[in-house]
Amino acid sequence: MQKSKVIEFDDVDIWQEDKLVLSKVDFKLATAETCYIIGKSGSGKTSLLKTIYGSIPVRSGHAVVAGFDLNELTDTSIPLLRRKLGMVFQDFILFDEWSVGRNLMYIMEATGWKDRAQMTARVLQVLEMVGLTGHEKKPVTALSGGEQQRVVIARALLNNPPIIIADEPTGNLDPDTSDEILYLLNRLSREFGTSIIVATHDYRLIQKFPARVYKCEGGKITEVG
Repeated sequence: MQKSKVIEFDDVDIWQEDKLVLSKVDFKLATAETCYIIGKSGSGKTSLLKTIYGSIPVRSGHAVVAGFDLNELTDTSIPLLRRKLGMVFQDFILFDEWSVGRNLMYIMEATGWKDRAQMTARVLQVLEMVGLTGHEKKPVTALSGGEQQRVVIARALLNNPPIIIADEPTGNLDPDTSDEILYLLNRLSREFGTSIIVATHDYRLIQKFPARVYKCEGGKITEVG
């Protein structure tokens, strides 16, 4: 049985202001599927991700992400789209002076959660999902780099998104810790049906955790075997 698609780009041209970055993009991602996006700096990887999360408008072709038609996106629907997307970046972007739990609570407040008991329960739940049970009161500065990236992944999971976008998620981590993070992302995909996009320069990860690979090169994106 064919899995449903959480992302479908058909014949999409991706522009950065007046520069055509990627042309005729055909890109699909199924429920619970992981894929990699590779390519040199400036090849269009980040522009593709920005289009997926609504920072770059779709001018031509057709694109649907998590049920949102990107051709019809408005200023009011962009935040709703982004609640369907968990974002994981190379730079952790955590508030160092806060505890792990406070970092997570802040995001929940910003995305409309109100019930404190439900919020506390969800914080404990996502920390358990990423292997950080009991860390909610720890200051962020007391954590290792790998643990901080796990907090970032926990933060990405708070609103139970169908898609996680990981942009160079292991860029600041050593190989062993990088493997732990990719293993965690793969487990989330298997156990919770989360679809995951990993943009990376680390070809070692692709060999160790195989999945479909798309390459940005020469203004095009193509699937590579």
